Amino acid sequence: MPEPAEKATELFRQMNKNRRNVFKAYQGFTAAIKQGSAIEDKYQSLILIACSILSQCDMCISLHVQNAVTCGATKDEIIDAGLLAVAMGGSPKMMYMRYVYEELDKLYE
Repeated sequence: MPEPAEKATELFRQMNKNRRNVFKAYQGFTAAIKQGSAIEDKYQSLILIACSILSQCDMCISLHVQNAVTCGATKDEIIDAGLLAVAMGGSPKMMYMRYVYEELDKLYE
């Protein structure tokens, strides 16, 4: 069974193939948000982890945890970002912390 990040990559590939103009416009939009942002990449990644948990998207959680590690976030910072989402979303969001821990286990083996 493919990992969440692999599933997301395949989805992006399909979107790029089937609706390239829409996918490229979306990529441009997200790049424009990051360009010149006052928020450092590491903190953007931590915010996106919390948003991913609130959105209940296992693929997004996986991608943003990986990116946060790449940007220098510590394991504790990543967990705390996730817990902030749990604090805002309650018990249902806590169930999505499993994806954070699964990704961290792979990255910090």
